[in-house]
Amino acid sequence: MNVGDYVIDTEDDDPDLAVVVQRPDVPIESVVVGDEDEKRTVAEDNPQYEPTEPAVKVVFVESGLDTHWEDWTDVPPDRLYAGAQNNGVKIYTFPQSRLSPVSEEQAENLRADTTVDMDGLCSRLDEANWEVEALDDGSLVVEKMGEQYRIIPTGEVEGDGQIRKPLANLVSQYTE
Repeated sequence: MNVGDYVIDTEDDDPDLAVVVQRPDVPIESVVVGDEDEKRTVAEDNPQYEPTEPAVKVVFVESGLDTHWEDWTDVPPDRLYAGAQNNGVKIYTFPQSRLSPVSEEQAENLRADTTVDMDGLCSRLDEANWEVEALDDGSLVVEKMGEQYRIIPTGEVEGDGQIRKPLANLVSQYTE
């Protein structure tokens, strides 16, 4: 399991795709997580794992990278951790044996399984005064404030502009 590898959480019945962004070479008993009021170790959160198990830091693809950092796939693996931090992507720490690597093909299949409630999203965009056009391929072309975007049924938002990020956040709320 290397930085840049796709992984899933073996304890999740419906796992989301994640990417390894750091291998800190420390045991889970040494990694402190939580906010100022509730600090704990990863070992405390995962009592069924040995406290000396290696820690692995990951970010989730759909809810993190795709939502907050559209160009993450263009970055070399050794820059994913810093890029995730710089783009406000939440980083999670797991015991190594809780994660299972997946192939590129499996990763693509997991990503393709993600779908957006396009009807619900379309209604929400209409309410927010977006111009919305449904295309034959299931995608939506939306426009507001002179900016145009294409929303793919798997959740990707194509297009550049100032309101792309808020639009991607809205789309993620309709991901099933």
